[in-house]
Amino acid sequence: MSDLNVSHEYFTWKLVQDVAEENGYFEAEGVDPDLSYFAPGTQEFDGENAYDADWWDDMDEDGGTHGVCEWNAVQEASETDRDIIGSYSEWDRVVFVDADDDAETIDDLRGRSVGINKYATSFYSMREMLENEGFESDEIVLEHVGSAEERFEAVKAGEVDSIAVLEPFVTLGRYDEELKEVFDGPCRAAITTREQPEPEKIEAFLGALNRAVADINDDLDGFTDRYVDLLESEAADDEAFGDVNFDRLREEFELREFLPVRAPDEDRIGATTEWMREKGFVHDDADIGTVEAVDGDDVLPEDEAGSDEEELDAEATAD
Repeated sequence: MSDLNVSHEYFTWKLVQDVAEENGYFEAEGVDPDLSYFAPGTQEFDGENAYDADWWDDMDEDGGTHGVCEWNAVQEASETDRDIIGSYSEWDRVVFVDADDDAETIDDLRGRSVGINKYATSFYSMREMLENEGFESDEIVLEHVGSAEERFEAVKAGEVDSIAVLEPFVTLGRYDEELKEVFDGPCRAAITTREQPEPEKIEAFLGALNRAVADINDDLDGFTDRYVDLLESEAADDEAFGDVNFDRLREEFELREFLPVRAPDEDRIGATTEWMREKGFVHDDADIGTVEAVDGDDVLPEDEAGSDEEELDAEATAD
């Protein structure tokens, strides 16, 4: 039986977990995880939106430990007895418009529709990001468009003015000749669990992932083709990605540095929780549990241990 059964929505973890497994890092750390990936923004649940749906019950079918965006993790921890056991930063959350659209920046989308999956984290995160860009509430127009594939098609057909996506659809979109990028923002992510593992098991799991992160970062050029292979496999035989120029992608794409997974970031989680409380998404008396017994330095590669928070939270430069 696995020590941790993990269901996660982060495409970049596919490469990290493969490297960790191939090099025996989980075994060396004495942990036996089972990781299952699902494409971000594919959720369809009962209820009106992410806040109204107990989406974690469905995710439990693939694992009781979840790698999700921080907003979802806070909601999950506030409504259940689950704890947040790790923090990390996924690559960008990007907004695209049709290539012929007049919009050039996010400001040009005030009062215009943004296609999202309302059952996914973008129900929260895009609202907060647009507010941070100075949007008033009546200027934020979020429309549900289920999968990322459907969003690619919807924005090109003029059914929505723009779309918001995560990786792998960010990179696919950046090389789609019919799309134009107008905004990128950070994706704060966290790991929650109901499995109540011992702190040592959590440290071992995070430590094994970070050994793989260090390997990849030490040889970004060497792992680039492998990552592009993953992208091509994800897009294979799907008409929604027919405008992606894979020749140009293979020629120009540079794999960016991965950030390590670390112990729960109390300050960052607290800020997210406060925003969600202000919006009524988290009850005032809700307890957001985090595993305090995890030693942050023990899960980081040696050259990252002791790094300041600003360094760890810094987003890598966009491609």
